[in-house]
This record gives sequence, structure tokens and C-alpha cells, in this order.
Amino acid sequence: MTEKLKIACIGAGSAGTGHMVRMEKYLPGSCVAFSDVDRSKFDKIVAGYLGEGNMALAGDLKSEPFELSRSFRDLPYYPNPAEMLQREDINTVIIASYCSHHAEAVALCVRHGVNILLEKPIAITEADVCKVWTLLRDYQKVATVNFSLRGSPVAESARRHIRNGDIGRIVSVQFVNNVHYGDIYFRAWMRTRKNVGSLLLQKGTHDLDLINYFIGLKPEAVAAFGSRQVYGGDMPDDLTCDVCDRKMTCTMSIYRRKLDAGKPLLPPELRRCVYAREIDIDDNQVLAIKYEGGVTASYSQTFNAPFSGGQRGGYFIGTEGILELRLYGEFEEHPTTGAYVKGTSTIRITRFNDKPGSSLFETHDWADVGHMGSSEYLAEGFLKLLQGGESSINANVRDGYISAMMCLAADRSIETGQTVKLNLDI
Repeated sequence: MTEKLKIACIGAGSAGTGHMVRMEKYLPGSCVAFSDVDRSKFDKIVAGYLGEGNMALAGDLKSEPFELSRSFRDLPYYPNPAEMLQREDINTVIIASYCSHHAEAVALCVRHGVNILLEKPIAITEADVCKVWTLLRDYQKVATVNFSLRGSPVAESARRHIRNGDIGRIVSVQFVNNVHYGDIYFRAWMRTRKNVGSLLLQKGTHDLDLINYFIGLKPEAVAAFGSRQVYGGDMPDDLTCDVCDRKMTCTMSIYRRKLDAGKPLLPPELRRCVYAREIDIDDNQVLAIKYEGGVTASYSQTFNAPFSGGQRGGYFIGTEGILELRLYGEFEEHPTTGAYVKGTSTIRITRFNDKPGSSLFETHDWADVGHMGSSEYLAEGFLKLLQGGESSINANVRDGYISAMMCLAADRSIETGQTVKLNLDI
């Protein structure tokens, strides 16, 4: 692609605005418009970048500090994405709307023949996942899915070790995600099935994609269990910690956590009660996965780990050794902003024929950046694709389709109590 990039965004929340800001970092003036049901979150996030507010709403996709043009806040805004694409000169669209609207947004972008960066999951129902896959599997423009664990230095190093045979042929995987900020998912829009489908589709999809990316095998069947043990209840849906009469006694209150644990107060948008009636998604799941060739994997995620108990990663077991991946090694948050001021990921490889005290150990530093440092590299990869080059780290739509179908199969297994075979159209 040699024409000037003219980038728009559908869904300008923390992810969408984060992608736009990062595009502006590499190509100032490349963003031309955005669409959302309202622009309030965009305005607050941009104010943070311009030094007029805090960066709490920017989330994990916030860019490293740079001088964002003040004119960025004046980008044309459209409540209706169809009107935006009709009226503006656009050749590339970032889709970061509610996951339940992804298929509709993809169809709109395909009609206009634009390049697409689609946030994960590609959709949250099997019908919509298959629709997106059908629309994009042979699409002639650039179409990529944002899986934000790819591209980080630690992930790329682990993949190289596995693909190079440093632990022999892969036999089994054991992967865990104990989320130490899990309450966030139950304080905002992600706490209902109608918006996210499940937290497997919202969160687990990253980890399942990473496993697939590392081992390069086709999944064949999934069996799963899940339940809601911690969150949800009988409290009003609009109740916030600010006005609750239990604000200083409830262990989940942001005020109690600030007092006891020194955690910074969450922004007003993330203060809703985690025991609300509308919460209907599971907060823990366990999966058993069968891959081609008899390779097996287990995956579990929970959303109530204490801060010091946060863990993401696992063991990749081969015929000649084991690779242990810890995405969260040592990490430390800023006491007022919550940003990571210290963060490391580690890899340890132990081989069968090594002497007992021998192992290969790597430490990867990602302090002060989100997603273990992947976001900048994924942005660079996306720009390479748009400019006609290649990128080995950016996921394609096939990858997004497989991960979403695995999550949906797991959800179905939880509902039915049955193992679900994956009949992937690939």
C-alpha cells in the first residue's frame, strides 16, 4: 500500500483510542475520524495524553509518552459509523466497539473496501464468528486481529525456543491466568453476556491464541467447567462504591482497598458494585484441550487473585525438556496512578540431559508499558502490513477465528457437560 494512510476508528474507548494514539505516534496526522455512541471516553483519554487529566482510562493500550498534537481532540466525530465511512475519506479502520457489534462493523468495512484492524474476539456468537471468517478469509485488503500478548519480547523468545525444538517435540501444555485485577471486569460493561459472551471470549482468548501461536497445532476438541463463585448478587445495577453504605466495610469496595492495601482509587467509570444483579458471566473456568497428534493442554482462569498472587503463564512440556513461562514475574504499581513502574517476565528451560543445577533462564523487562511491551511492536507490524510488507507477529483472521471457536466450544461444554468437537472451517 503506497497511498497515504487515512485511519478511522469504530468504538473509541480505551482500546480504540489507544490504537489511534499509537498510530499518531508513528504517523502524525494519519487519523481522520472516529465513531462511537458518545465521545466522552475519547475526550477523557485524550485529555490525559495532553496533560489535562489522569491516564487511568487509557488502560493497557496506553502509549509511551510522546507529544500528541492538540488538534487530535478535534477529529471529526460520528455517532453512526456508516455515516462516517460515507462522508470521510478513509482507507483503514480500527474496530474496537462492543464485541457484540464486531460482525456488523466488519461487514460495513468490507462494503467500503478498507483495511481492518479488528480487536479480539472477532465476535461473540458462533453465527457472527463464522460471518466474520467468511467475510475476511479471502479479503484482498489488510485484515488483522489484535491479540496483545503476541509481539512482546518474552512471547517471541518463548515461541522461538519451542519452534526451534529446544524442548523437543511438544507433548503437553499447562497454562494459568490468575487475574489480580479481576474485579475491573465486573465494574463496567464487560460484566454481562450480551456484551462479551463470556470472559473466555474477553480474556481467555488471548491465552488460547498464545498457546496456538507457540505450538502451531490445530485444536480438535474442548471439555470445560465454569461457574460464578465471587461476583454478582442482589445489589442494584447502578450502585457505585461512592454512595454505598457499605463503602468502608465491603472487602470489594475501592475505598476499603485503598485503606487496607494502598490501592489507588479507580476512576468514576469503574466504581460500580461487583455484586450487582445484572452480572451473569462466570468468574472461573477450566479447560482441557485436545490438539492434533494427541497433544493436550489445560487452561484455567480466575478473576479474584490478590495483587501479589497475579499469575499468567505456564509450562510447555516437550520430549526433551520443559519451558516455564511467567508473564508476571516481579511487578510493582505506582501508588497513585496504578501504572506498572516495575515489571518482568521470565523463561526457564530445563532439559532432561542437563545436570541437576543447570537451566536456561531469561528475564525480560517491561516496566511502564502494557501487555509486557507488545503494543508498540504490534503497531509497527500493522504499519508494515499496511505498507505492503510482512509481519510475523500480527494475528490474521484465521487465528482469531480459531481462538473464538475454542472459547465458544468451551462455553458450550460448560453448559452441556459434554466434550465439544471443533469442526473448524479451515
